Amino acid sequence: MGFLSACIAPTAEPTPLPPTETATMTPTVTATIDWFPATATPTLRPTQIIEPTPEMRPGVGSLLIEDLLSSGSEWQTGRFSAGNITLVNDTLTLAIQQPKTSLLSLETKNIFRDFYLETKVNIGLCKSNDVYGLVVHAISEYNYYRFLVDCQGYARAERVRDGATTLMQDWTPTGLPPGAPLDVSLGIWVVGSEMRLFANNAYIFSVKDPVFTDGTVGIFARASGDSPVTVSFSEMTIYSVNN
Repeated sequence: MGFLSACIAPTAEPTPLPPTETATMTPTVTATIDWFPATATPTLRPTQIIEPTPEMRPGVGSLLIEDLLSSGSEWQTGRFSAGNITLVNDTLTLAIQQPKTSLLSLETKNIFRDFYLETKVNIGLCKSNDVYGLVVHAISEYNYYRFLVDCQGYARAERVRDGATTLMQDWTPTGLPPGAPLDVSLGIWVVGSEMRLFANNAYIFSVKDPVFTDGTVGIFARASGDSPVTVSFSEMTIYSVNN
């Protein structure tokens, strides 16, 4: 036994293992969600004030003449080189048969200064640049104002002085449909040197001119080409205007 004990080598001490590092958790940065982000305050616009539509026919007063085309009126009628002017059943008709000619008829009994005129117009035959319209403050066949509407629905104002034509308002849309046959209403408001055109009760434009201060009224038509033109006027009413 003592021999065996001497032969047994001493047991080696185990090498100690280094200590295991404890894992450290690095916190993850999480973005904060802003569920109700602030928004820029809008710049308030000033409140738009809606202005009332101005009265374009102010001062229209009492009825002066219920129908200026009735039997008591005095219109120029007859047969002319351009065609015929007839007054039948309170309807005044301009019928142009010759190419590129015109017809004018004035009422020779009444003189007007400030007034509002309204009339119905039946366009029977009319093409492209053919025109029809009203004449106001006429002092002769060569001196007056005329308001023309062509068969494409545009309107124009002219002064005729000693037979020479001066443009006052160039072609302006009226909203009237083009072509024929067609029934429309035309109106002229006249106060002092200002004249306003209306078509189917809609204001179209205004012109001012001091040359002719009063006169009679009339109707006009012109053929721009070779086709005939027929236009009839009826129910022409005259009102006073209080300025």
